[in-house]
Amino acid sequence: MGAPLISVIVPCYKVERYLCKCVTSILSQTYRNLEILLVDDGSPDNCGKICDEFAKKDSRIKVIHKKNGGLSDARNVAIDIATGEWLIFIDSDDYVSNSHVETLYSLVEKYNVEIAAAQFKKRQEGTHIKLDTNNSIEIKLNKEDAIETMFYQDLFETSAWGKIYKRSLFESGIRYPKGKLYEDLPTTYKLIEESSGVAVTSKQTTYYLIRKSSIEGESFSERKNAVLEFGEQILNYFQPSNTKLYNAACCRILSAYFHIFFQIEKGNKWEQIYWKRICDLRFKVLFNKKARKKARIAAFISYLGIDITRFLFSHFK
Repeated sequence: MGAPLISVIVPCYKVERYLCKCVTSILSQTYRNLEILLVDDGSPDNCGKICDEFAKKDSRIKVIHKKNGGLSDARNVAIDIATGEWLIFIDSDDYVSNSHVETLYSLVEKYNVEIAAAQFKKRQEGTHIKLDTNNSIEIKLNKEDAIETMFYQDLFETSAWGKIYKRSLFESGIRYPKGKLYEDLPTTYKLIEESSGVAVTSKQTTYYLIRKSSIEGESFSERKNAVLEFGEQILNYFQPSNTKLYNAACCRILSAYFHIFFQIEKGNKWEQIYWKRICDLRFKVLFNKKARKKARIAAFISYLGIDITRFLFSHFK
């Protein structure tokens, strides 16, 4: 039996500076049986043209030109037309090692699971780094332990990229929420729930770019309040039924609230809204021995008050 077809989905929007390196890294994969879906999400720059030029050079590439609908919409459109047995998402400003796909597929095959995750290395724009690919450790987690581990931000994160998924997981109707930021926060755990488990490797296979023009690099805007919506959804979902996962979710959501809170200018009307949510969760995280040390320290500091918390963060972050 031959190697299964794997669909690699790359949403493209205002990334003409990075797109060639991203796509080139995908074309260089040691795993060759790929369907590469480049989604031009109505990009106003030359992304569409770059995608078309790559498609002329490699028959594995399919280009989707669509009206701008955001990252979630671009992924969803590609999911609907993908023909691969497996799906991999790669952000168009990142790039991957030539063993990225092979590493992920070998994990799902070896451990007979529907999701696998590898690690990433952050890099600042203009810098050159080397991935750690030696002496990798592998682990298989059942779906409950996988969700708990992910919410504690331990072995892997909620990000859509850096993972491989059996396409059948999406057949239940799971899609990324259109028009929302932080779209993977309310989505990845649902995919894990549909699975039999997750295999994880400590091997780094993705170069994750930190840039000022990215969503993470932007200053606060009300678009980022999707975190509030998704945070409440997740907490309400787990609280009645699963104390173990609810406690883990509290840690993940508190970290998300702190992340946005520190982007908000003092005096902004949203400052107190985020602060109240932080205060609601901090006690549960502070005394949770499984919680990340960073999260527990932040929870402790918050008891010193909003001004001291801001001061300490700005000086010691």
